[in-house]
Amino acid sequence: MSILREEVNTLLKELRYSELVARALENPGIMRYLFRLLYHPYGLERWRAIEGLGCITEAMQQENPEAVREVIRRLLWSMNDESGTTSWSAPEAIGEIVYRKPEELQEFIPIVVNASEEEIFHRGIAWTLGRVGSKRPELVQEFIPLLRQFLSHPKPEVRGHAARSLGQIGCSARETLPGLQALLQDYQEIEVYEVSDMVYVQVKDLAERAMQRILYNN
Repeated sequence: MSILREEVNTLLKELRYSELVARALENPGIMRYLFRLLYHPYGLERWRAIEGLGCITEAMQQENPEAVREVIRRLLWSMNDESGTTSWSAPEAIGEIVYRKPEELQEFIPIVVNASEEEIFHRGIAWTLGRVGSKRPELVQEFIPLLRQFLSHPKPEVRGHAARSLGQIGCSARETLPGLQALLQDYQEIEVYEVSDMVYVQVKDLAERAMQRILYNN
């Protein structure tokens, strides 16, 4: 393992994001290692890489907004079969970047959603809509019907993240309450990233929390 890669892994493991940002601004090569972690479909490392990318691009946006757009374009390209491999976690990474600067980057939301033709991205799309919707629900309003469809998805991780995201969007997702109600007997467990750590939650619990947030705005 290279010294630079080992340094990135240590900074992520110890949640030293401010140091990661400083190092990435000095040495853009660090981004290459973060991108590699996005090719993993599960696990804590990929989530911390996503969070790290968000921190870095937020800092970059102030000085070089075009560089941030280039990062997003690279992530979109990595979702394309022509790239040779598929970055499972690219939608979540784009969602985290847009979440931090939604006014400047909202144009990328529908581009990510257009990847819904590929099932492997359904989980990431659901997560992205909730992440952005938690800050700017009006920017994802038109995609609530897609999240409602995802509530009956064959994969529990998609159902769970769709439910969670609808709760993050809040009261404007009231139309999805019947679909959320139908998940209250769904005992499948999925991984959810919260407060820089991984937790495992049953889909029914995510649906119940979402209903509470939609109904009572809490």
